[in-house]
Amino acid sequence: MSGGMGNRSPPFWPGPRRMGGFGAPGAPGTAPGRGSFTPSMMHDEPQVARDDIIKGTDDDAIISKLSAVNLGYLDDPFVKYFVKRPSRRPPLINRGSYLRTRSLDTFTEQFIKNDITPSSITTTTTTTSPTSATTQSASTPSPTTTATAITPAAGIKKQIVSLGCGSDTRYFKFKAKGLSAHKYFEIDFPESTAKKAVVIKKNKAFTDIIGDPDLRLGLGGTELYSKDYCLLSGDLREFTESIVPKLKAQGFDISLPTLFLSECVLIYIQPGDSDAIVNWVGTNMDASLFVVYEQINPTDAFGAMMLRNLKARQIELPGIHAYPSLKSQEERFTSRGWQAAKAVNMNKLHESLSEQELKRISSLEIFDEVEEWQLLADHYCVAWAYQAKPQQPEPRRSQLIHLLANAVSS
Repeated sequence: MSGGMGNRSPPFWPGPRRMGGFGAPGAPGTAPGRGSFTPSMMHDEPQVARDDIIKGTDDDAIISKLSAVNLGYLDDPFVKYFVKRPSRRPPLINRGSYLRTRSLDTFTEQFIKNDITPSSITTTTTTTSPTSATTQSASTPSPTTTATAITPAAGIKKQIVSLGCGSDTRYFKFKAKGLSAHKYFEIDFPESTAKKAVVIKKNKAFTDIIGDPDLRLGLGGTELYSKDYCLLSGDLREFTESIVPKLKAQGFDISLPTLFLSECVLIYIQPGDSDAIVNWVGTNMDASLFVVYEQINPTDAFGAMMLRNLKARQIELPGIHAYPSLKSQEERFTSRGWQAAKAVNMNKLHESLSEQELKRISSLEIFDEVEEWQLLADHYCVAWAYQAKPQQPEPRRSQLIHLLANAVSS
């Protein structure tokens, strides 16, 4: 069930990932595990059936996102193209979809904007912590920088990789606003990417944004290739042996700072498979930022109920017991040598909204499920981590640390 998996989230609350709200199983494009089947899977009917269920969570997630868009929580003119039958979701789901999307959008926007030129860092005898928004592993040296003059500039090429993209529209939404990375890669199951490719190719709203006359379909219509956007089909459970070669064939560069997005995706695959992805990124990328959105706290009363409700829908979260808490979400990275990591639940992110923004979203519809919201938000989190290879020469490494740290600073 790993493949693309598109942003997934179980439909309402108990359904992680598609919840439409926070982590409903099917976030933007999503659920890990979609993707091509291996020969052994062809004979594993239960596994194939589970993959199909996970793929379906993307529909719930994108409908929930459109509901939030239509009510004014979010601004995204591209979501509507992926929904045939719009449906207004309950306020709890709308607010969850809004906060989840806003959080990942913020990281993405800051990552794209925070460029610094190689010459903008000069060494001094004073070291400073890159950001107060991250926590250091006790076993990892605190990343320090020797920069004094940091001048924003469009000097560094960057990449974004969306794991289990599903119907996510982040690339199009940001590029329409003039924000784009050197390369943006999306990965999901072939069945999911094929559907997405059709929508993109037949609608001028998408092709105009891509802006590449050489935009072309590939691999039987399951992939799209352009200068800065690539939609690839595959199974995240075969990341190193299958996905990585595909990425490299389309210009993926391990030397460039890269943002990896997992929106309710890694939690749908076995911990060994998700750990392999984190390990590969940390070992092979010169500089990377990893952002994860998924469910936590499976053992308290609400968490247990959430899992029972999901199981009744034949949805399982293989990764939730491996990383069940905020601390374990951070340790997923710091225990593997990542320089800094931080995880916060959705209540914390909601509390960080400005008074003006809270007033704006409160005016959109009546919202009186405060206690239920707080309970639900306590079972979803956003975790982020970054790393820059220590073998890199200075001042390049300091420059990369600044870039990554600034992307996650508030």
